Amino acid sequence: MATPAGPASAADTGAKFTFDLTGTTIPLGVEKKRVHLKLTNLTDKTPREIIFYVRPLELDWSNKVSLAWPEGGGSGECDGDAGGWYCRVESSLLPELLPAPGGTVDLPIDIHIREDQEPYEGRFHVEAGMAWGEDRMQLSASKWFTLKLVDDPEADLSVVAPDVKQSVRVGAGGRLEPTGTLNPGETGAVRYRVVNQGRKAVSGVKVTLHLPKRVTFTRPPEECAVGKDKRSAVCTYDTLALIPAGQDTDPDDSIYSAVELHNLVTVSASIKAPGTLEGGTVQVEGLTERTDARSGPERTDLPANAVAVSAADVDDSDNRNGFAVVVAASSSGGDGDGGSGGGGGGLPVTGPQTGLIAGTGLAMAAGGGIMLLLARRRRTVPVIPGGETPVV
Repeated sequence: MATPAGPASAADTGAKFTFDLTGTTIPLGVEKKRVHLKLTNLTDKTPREIIFYVRPLELDWSNKVSLAWPEGGGSGECDGDAGGWYCRVESSLLPELLPAPGGTVDLPIDIHIREDQEPYEGRFHVEAGMAWGEDRMQLSASKWFTLKLVDDPEADLSVVAPDVKQSVRVGAGGRLEPTGTLNPGETGAVRYRVVNQGRKAVSGVKVTLHLPKRVTFTRPPEECAVGKDKRSAVCTYDTLALIPAGQDTDPDDSIYSAVELHNLVTVSASIKAPGTLEGGTVQVEGLTERTDARSGPERTDLPANAVAVSAADVDDSDNRNGFAVVVAASSSGGDGDGGSGGGGGGLPVTGPQTGLIAGTGLAMAAGGGIMLLLARRRRTVPVIPGGETPVV
């Protein structure tokens, strides 16, 4: 692996990819927050490899905060020691984590906070690289990010929306069933997971969605008001309560800290494929009640004397996430599942309202992955400055 002569901006002219990281403000009293490193492929080819390094370089981090890759995969194959760590995604092992041409991928990073802390601010360094074909890997992008611990006992919503790559149908119970790659004229689903990683519950969630050009909403749920262009929507789930993740300790109750939502969308039948339609966004906002009566997350309907208003959010930088719609070339005649005849009008809808699918996990499903067979110990460790940076 080549080491760069100097740090380069992720937005350099002629860059083949960009990356960013949001959500690094954390309220005191929260033990862990999951953030996502978002990488966007600016080329017309899928990379064969991604690698990123995380290096906290502040001198007083060791007793306050540590950064770690999540257990069970999701960020690729990871390794490291006290001075920092890296993760790698290769096409031979984890192709689902590689962004399509023009597409994006969100790779999770866990921030662990020590107990009994006071407000704090520190920086950490991230370097990232991609390789295509037989090109040598070069760490061609480098950024500093600021992490803050703040005394703010409010809610803290975050949202992650993966790229839309598959056609779907709605099966029993309103659950989505993938039917193959997404072709022109077929119906897919924008999925997004909303998590409350703060200290206060919200009694509802407002979602604002914008679709890429040539993509329109299909059979929107009753909670959503769709614009005339059928590419924008505002969905108000004013009875969807989300408690803080740290309080969500019983998986069998009906109280949640995270939920996965979806909206069905249809790709224009006349679009040229293959290709990637960029520019989709989803933004979430917590709602709370303005009322004299005490309200709790068990509530299912707003009382007559209450109205939902915007809730305070500790860190709204991760309330917005982008996605792309990846369209594959049509197969001759279609397969009958995705409605390749144009528009997805025959998509079956069964079971309850399909605007909401409950999900209580906090991590985007990304599979396990096989750990690298390197001659070194593999462990998730607190990041303590002064250690040696791993070398590939």
